[in-house]
Amino acid sequence: MKNILVIDDEESIRWVFKKGLEKKGYCVHTSETGRDAVSLLLKNEYFLVFLDIFLPDENGLQILDNIKKQGKDTAMVIVMTAQGTMKNAIDAIQKGAYDYITKPFDMEEIYLLVEKVENIKKLESRVHTLEEKLKTKFDNEEIIGKGQKMQAVFKTIGKAASSDLTVLIRGESGTGKELVARALHRASMRSNKPFIAVNCAAIPKELLESELFGYEKGSFTGASETREGKFELADGGTIFLDEICDMDISLQAKLLRVIQGMEFYRIGGKVQIKVDVRIIAATNQDIETAIHEKRFREDLYHRLNVITIPLPSLRDRRDDIPVLAEYFLKRFRNELGAQVKYITEDAMQILKGYEWKGNVRELENVIKRAIVMSGGDSILPEHIPLAGYIKKDKDFIHDVIWSRVQDIAGKGNLYNEIIGEIEKELLLSVLKKTEWNQLRAAEILGINRNTLSRKVKEYGIIVERKIS
Repeated sequence: MKNILVIDDEESIRWVFKKGLEKKGYCVHTSETGRDAVSLLLKNEYFLVFLDIFLPDENGLQILDNIKKQGKDTAMVIVMTAQGTMKNAIDAIQKGAYDYITKPFDMEEIYLLVEKVENIKKLESRVHTLEEKLKTKFDNEEIIGKGQKMQAVFKTIGKAASSDLTVLIRGESGTGKELVARALHRASMRSNKPFIAVNCAAIPKELLESELFGYEKGSFTGASETREGKFELADGGTIFLDEICDMDISLQAKLLRVIQGMEFYRIGGKVQIKVDVRIIAATNQDIETAIHEKRFREDLYHRLNVITIPLPSLRDRRDDIPVLAEYFLKRFRNELGAQVKYITEDAMQILKGYEWKGNVRELENVIKRAIVMSGGDSILPEHIPLAGYIKKDKDFIHDVIWSRVQDIAGKGNLYNEIIGEIEKELLLSVLKKTEWNQLRAAEILGINRNTLSRKVKEYGIIVERKIS
């Protein structure tokens, strides 16, 4: 039963309120003085207070002020007075009263006010619940990383968020490109406006234009009604164009015009639509290669590439693997109803040694599976289906060593031979991964580009195409 407090020095007023509102199912407390009212407010929670301005021992507006100062935000206050002056009304509203009524009044008016406050309280409750859900959702979208590479990403997000400049996020699949885009949006002045994500690779190229720009009724077969596109839906906010390199080259030209003027036509439309949208794009492809192969417009690239955020792969920030694994363990164990609390050292070594081609997304899925498979309080090596990959890596080193021992037996130069062989394989592997991009390979290896060039010649590595 919800509590209502009536503060009035007139006994007849208190009696009418109590009888009338108790019939409606409320618990009504009454007070004739300000002192008694303060005592009741300290002992009980009220969702609504009816307060007379003129009390025998205290001014009602002072009580209203105290209610707000005490943090009794859950209580809405309706001020009552027989002197309906403009000053009293203004003072009451400025001090935080929800409404102001003058005497005399009938109970039907009171019932309507109580019902209105009830509806507002219900709405506030729904909003609070939604905010908590959104907070949980955003907490679950936290970008985790303590290493230097991720700290650099965080700094770039902080600097880029305050502007409306276009951002291009580059990184392999599973590195968290959409998380970065959402973080940019939430930290921007557009955070209370829509964030609309479009996966350009997931939508057939013949449908992507209508998805982005909308269409008019009757503009093509099946267009039975006018539909807004994603750019219109994102007006005032942010649009995230994921896997931008997969966009058809003809549509890229239209996107370029939109970026230049923030104006476009719906398919079949005759009225130009103007929007205010910040564009964030992302790709997991080598965009320079796409430009060279005429799959991506160079002018569009320059429009998008105002601020670039490169995301490192998980294998390039292995120091973050334990932090991420523990984060996913804490996040999913309650969701999955598990009692798992720990990841053993042996299991963690497996996680730290794996290649993680699927990056953070793959690690997330592995931890989920391990939580389900573990029957105790710890994740063990057998709960992680990656041990075979680690063994292969060890076997590779083992094989290199012992195959070379047969060739150089008796030469007394085993150390230099083995180190050279392994270094050659390392350089070759990284160069292949970067499609023979020497600058990128040198960055990954953490060595000078000239050093890499020298070692390529020294080991006689034959490139498959010209090293850039």
